[in-house]
Amino acid sequence: MTDSDPVDGLRPGMRAVVRRRIDHGVTDALGEVVAMDADTVSVRTRRGVETIERAAVLAAKEVPPRPARRGAPHLAVSMHDLEQIMVQGWPPIERAELGGWLLRAGAGFTSRANSVLPLGDPGVSLSEAVHRCENWYDERGLRRLFALFGPAGFAVNDDPLGRELLARGYEPFNNTAVLTAATRTLPPELPHPSGATVRLESAPSPQWWDAWADRSGHHAHADPRAVRAVMSGSPDQLFASLEVDGVVVGAARLALAQGWAGVSALHVAPEHRRSGIAVELMGALGDASRSRGIRSVYLQVLKANAPALGLYGQLGFNTHHEYCYLGG
Repeated sequence: MTDSDPVDGLRPGMRAVVRRRIDHGVTDALGEVVAMDADTVSVRTRRGVETIERAAVLAAKEVPPRPARRGAPHLAVSMHDLEQIMVQGWPPIERAELGGWLLRAGAGFTSRANSVLPLGDPGVSLSEAVHRCENWYDERGLRRLFALFGPAGFAVNDDPLGRELLARGYEPFNNTAVLTAATRTLPPELPHPSGATVRLESAPSPQWWDAWADRSGHHAHADPRAVRAVMSGSPDQLFASLEVDGVVVGAARLALAQGWAGVSALHVAPEHRRSGIAVELMGALGDASRSRGIRSVYLQVLKANAPALGLYGQLGFNTHHEYCYLGG
């Protein structure tokens, strides 16, 4: 084994293509990575699970989910698959599965990292599934939260889980739009009038953390260890910052997973808003995504945030689906 082992970047749960040597040439295995050990990697393909000797692998890379419909990749992905991708972009510290439901915990830092994500059949009755989830969060001293997603304009009471939760007294909040775009539509980075350019780092600098911490104060009491674990926990990420006169005036984060780029934590200092800094940051993140061969990008915006929705619409983003939380 060497540092250049082509499967080192893979892990179970990824959708990947693995190219290997065979007697008369090469062949590819495309599908979900289901297991890895020191000698082999197993991929679930349309033909079944293929166990491949790592020594025979020539190349391997993660690929986006199979399209659910015709159209551009950023529109053809299913809601289910995109929700799974977004988990990798904002990963919980602790997770558990109940059938097709994902239970997420992150010491209370953000609803996204501390809620149930129903991705399929829980394997038990709806009432029993909700009961088990409630116990799981109670054991951790966390609020009972469920994330419910659906097409744009979906109603919580149209969903069986939504009706179950409403009947238990849960209340919906944070109606959010998931926006997607083709990375080619994002503008290239344009230098700031001061000449400053966006700095991209694989790990957040102290200055990046300071700028992000100043954004709104609503996570001021979060456990710093939880904040860092969630925001640094993606398979691959970049932290963008724009510094003017020694002060970071704009910051953002880019998570890279399954052939997608996810933008989060974008913040511009109040006194520098409407000066093009957000577009400059998005341009730098677009450049970084394109340089890695990534074709699609997503982000999440509260539906009540009209200025942000307007900005992203101008950059080529469209609503893919929506979600909200229900808290008990």
